[in-house]
Amino acid sequence: MNDLLVKALSKNYPFVIYRKPNDTTRFGWFQNENHLNKVTELTKSCFVFAPFSNDEKVVFYPDECQLVQEDQDFNVDFSEKEESLENANVDKSFHILLVSKGIKAIENGSVEKVVLSRKEEVLINENSYEIYFKRFLKKYPTAFVYWFYHPEIGMWMGATPEQLVKIEHNKVQSVALAGTMVDSGFNLNDVVWGDKERNEQQIVTQFIVDGLKPFSEQVKVSKPYTTKAGSLLHIKTDIQAELSNNENAFKVVEALHPTPALCGFPKREAQHFIIANEGYNREYYGGYLGEWKFNNLDYSENTNLFVNLRCMKIEKSKAYLFLGGGVNKDSNPENEYYETVNKSKTVKNIL
Repeated sequence: MNDLLVKALSKNYPFVIYRKPNDTTRFGWFQNENHLNKVTELTKSCFVFAPFSNDEKVVFYPDECQLVQEDQDFNVDFSEKEESLENANVDKSFHILLVSKGIKAIENGSVEKVVLSRKEEVLINENSYEIYFKRFLKKYPTAFVYWFYHPEIGMWMGATPEQLVKIEHNKVQSVALAGTMVDSGFNLNDVVWGDKERNEQQIVTQFIVDGLKPFSEQVKVSKPYTTKAGSLLHIKTDIQAELSNNENAFKVVEALHPTPALCGFPKREAQHFIIANEGYNREYYGGYLGEWKFNNLDYSENTNLFVNLRCMKIEKSKAYLFLGGGVNKDSNPENEYYETVNKSKTVKNIL
């Protein structure tokens, strides 16, 4: 795979390399030319990279790519230098004001919940992209880890703990993930969550259930439980359903994206508030990516998509981090800012 990666980077050819959660196999899609495929609807097998708010999705088709896989077999070191979690150039006051606006919108009934984020720039080593990717792989074994590049779209890399949807024939799996707490080493069964986090989790869960119901025979929901993602804890609920018609798979994806975990509720109102107030374009942060009707480098009826969070966009010697948190009526603006600081550690740990 390394020779293909070197060739792609030297010739500006599009590629994506990824590893699924709790797996050791890396899959690579290396496009043979640098043309750009954009679609509004997923109709055939592909790897998809979808934005937060635009209907046009970037896709790689398997018959236009060289497909390879290899098991993880590498050593990678981490810097001994402790990275400061706060960047002196970050406008803390802007994010606190943004969250305050969000709380007011909730109080006046415009939205019930909104996820607000900020973009942070950090300096990186232009010769260390592959090292960063290997660190992601090593540090976050339970995440979907990816490295995406297209000369017309840019380079993105990340380790996301959140599945948007997994579809195997007519069986659908999704997760509701909300609430954030720094892992203090407690037994996960002993973690106590506040009303703000539990309410946030319930909104995400109900949204996914309501999105699945029109297309499903039955929907099953687990009890909420605490899960670990890197150095952070979240509340997680597992959701399963059976499609009444397999042709509705794409409609399910459209119904669930973007989820309240990355957008808010009601979906359209929250999305409009974000676009109008965040002050930057999220691009592919908060979108989704993964295999559409493709599995283990073969055509399939299986779909495996993940929400694009805990990610960064790379531009030469700069990386742009995207850091957000759910806001509801019980939110504290300063606490919300420091939640984004804690989340920045996921990416900064590998830089």
